[in-house]
Amino acid sequence: MIYRFDRFQADDDAFRLTADGSPVPLEPKTLRLLLYLIRHRGRLVRKQELLDAIWQDAAVTENALTRSIGLLRKALDDDSREPRFIETVPTAGYRFIAQVETIASQPAQISPSEPAAEAAPSAPPPAASVASSRRVFWRLAILAAGCLLLVGALSWLVSSRLQAAPSIHSLAVLPLNNLSGDPSQDYFAAGMTDELITQLARIPKLRVVSRTSVIAEKDAHLPLPEIARQLNVDAVVEGSIVRSGNRVRITAQLIDARTDHHLWAQSFEGSASDVLSLQDSVAQQIAQQARLVLLPSPPRPPVEPAAHDAYLRGLYFFNKQDFEHSVASFHQAVLLDPNYASAWAGYASALDAASTFGIAPPADLMSKAHAAAQRAIQLDPGNGEAYTALGSIQTIYDWNWAAAEQNLLRGISLNPNDPIAEFKYAMYLDAVGRPADAVAHMRRAVALDPVSFLMNRRLAVALYFARDYDAALAQLSRAAELENQPGSVDNYFSLIYEQKGNRDAAIDHDLAALHSDVPDLNVASLRSTYQQHGWGPYWRARRATTLSLPPEACTAYSVAIDSLRIHDLNAAFAAFNRAIDQHCFSVALIRVDPLLDTVRDGPRYKALLTRLHQ
Repeated sequence: MIYRFDRFQADDDAFRLTADGSPVPLEPKTLRLLLYLIRHRGRLVRKQELLDAIWQDAAVTENALTRSIGLLRKALDDDSREPRFIETVPTAGYRFIAQVETIASQPAQISPSEPAAEAAPSAPPPAASVASSRRVFWRLAILAAGCLLLVGALSWLVSSRLQAAPSIHSLAVLPLNNLSGDPSQDYFAAGMTDELITQLARIPKLRVVSRTSVIAEKDAHLPLPEIARQLNVDAVVEGSIVRSGNRVRITAQLIDARTDHHLWAQSFEGSASDVLSLQDSVAQQIAQQARLVLLPSPPRPPVEPAAHDAYLRGLYFFNKQDFEHSVASFHQAVLLDPNYASAWAGYASALDAASTFGIAPPADLMSKAHAAAQRAIQLDPGNGEAYTALGSIQTIYDWNWAAAEQNLLRGISLNPNDPIAEFKYAMYLDAVGRPADAVAHMRRAVALDPVSFLMNRRLAVALYFARDYDAALAQLSRAAELENQPGSVDNYFSLIYEQKGNRDAAIDHDLAALHSDVPDLNVASLRSTYQQHGWGPYWRARRATTLSLPPEACTAYSVAIDSLRIHDLNAAFAAFNRAIDQHCFSVALIRVDPLLDTVRDGPRYKALLTRLHQ
């Protein structure tokens, strides 16, 4: 029987697949699988049925079936997410969904140039029989030798091609698809993706792109090779995850994005109480298939499933910048499992972020963050996130510069693919007056997270502190293209234009930022003040407006800067000292802030540095 579908033809009798008349190479088991699915087209064929029918008595697992399905999809140019031929029914099996035309096979025709049959010759004389046998023997010997040479040549060719295959130096992990059928489990799939990225990021000399950039590209619905090109990676990992009761199954595949070749696919299943070992197994297999070395993780104690679930919720909220819920989820995780190092590290990071974003005063949060980071390090001295969190706290709150650098560098060494670690170290470098080094590390952060709004904006800020205003302006424009957060870029546009001497543009962007932060505020009178009276009176009125609003974490710092603009030095330094008292994170950057350049030689500025232990 011949089956025609789309541009393909599967011939059951000749046992081959062609596309537009050209043979499509397939492994025998894979072709048998295709033919079986076609014969049972339109119905769900369960996995066990396929294993019994195709592999029969061979001792194989579902991994063999998953691999063959992957090979079929590649041969048919089929997309598992929008299938034209083979539909995946999660956890159950597969269904062939294409329209098929069946054609009866034709009997083999005898070529006219060949005789239809030869009459049986009479028995040759004994001498002729011996000579004939010798000729047959030598023909068979020559044929066997030729086959051996051919096999040897093919083996050498395959081996040389494998050895010449380009290495994988960079990788992106697409978000694991939630196949549970329950959207409320999205946080679980997202968190498990994060943890897989963290494991793969431990591989030396492998650049692993951050989830932020991967999600942005995937949401654009680009083809996989285009996603890889945009992220500048050699390979992509994609897969799915299902949690049912106390069982978790992860299916992953590794794809060489340069050739769109599926290198490997496998399913992993285990208990929810042993999910960390499951993650280790996935990462180890991916490393092996990519011909990379992932050092074994140190033994990790089992995690209480409810604590792990709370931890994944904490990651989910953290990535959405919902720091209030992130703090609450991580706190629940450490209460449920006090020996869960990663949960303590996440708790420290979330408290640090909540303080920076003004969720609560630093004094209420940072001592807890400090203790949480230290507890994580005590439980797991190899936890890079904990060192990064501790170094960040020591930079913006404790002003313990020597310890901060030591811990931040330790965090980078343990998590060399963590853009947040580079981000935090760049802030430290700016704080201690090394802006050129800060720019270099922010460029590294952007390379790890190329389409992250946060990373691109912070690189623009680093360039501003380095006094490279044109580059800062271009980089900030790039950040503005990535995410519609005008209030988060207009304030920096204003600062850059101020240093470039374009006061009109500086005022326009300052008013835009103010309107974004306080939509109900009527900014028309402020604009009128500038138009009628100029620069100084505008900033005097602007300072009064700031003081009339509810105080925030860094209100005092804003008042100090506005006071410098109108040369009210007494008010400026009084406000700077209040900002230090309140541990506003901005005071850590006064060494590089261009707006303080006019007062750096004075004793009151040097007194500020003394208070900051510099």
